[in-house]
Amino acid sequence: MRRIAVVDDSHAVRQSLRLLIGARGFQVDTYAGSPDLLSAADLAAYDCFVIDLKLEGPNGADLLAVLRARGLEQPAILISGWDVDSLERVAFASGFSAQVRKPMMEDSVVDEILRVLALADAIIKPAPEGPGGADN
Repeated sequence: MRRIAVVDDSHAVRQSLRLLIGARGFQVDTYAGSPDLLSAADLAAYDCFVIDLKLEGPNGADLLAVLRARGLEQPAILISGWDVDSLERVAFASGFSAQVRKPMMEDSVVDEILRVLALADAIIKPAPEGPGGADN
């Protein structure tokens, strides 16, 4: 089962995303902020991070920078309810694989998780060889 870490300072959003993403067959762990996630035992076990932009303490972009500095390259999705015109630019400049605006996240956040995981899988796993193996 693939594991997703959700980081959001809103209890309601964390619970909603736990149910929504979990209903699609993922194991979901939620964290109230950057310190909570960073103190988790095995961050490498996560397949994807879903991170809010406006967190208390280090914001979502700063949190992703810390994860990358620790060598964690899993896909990450930025979520935000703030009306920031440059949200997409901020997301991609910070190294996020995708961004989703709150509150209209129901299917879009799961769709983005599936998309970024499929892309990560395609990059990590070599394409299968044609019929007959490498000697074609």
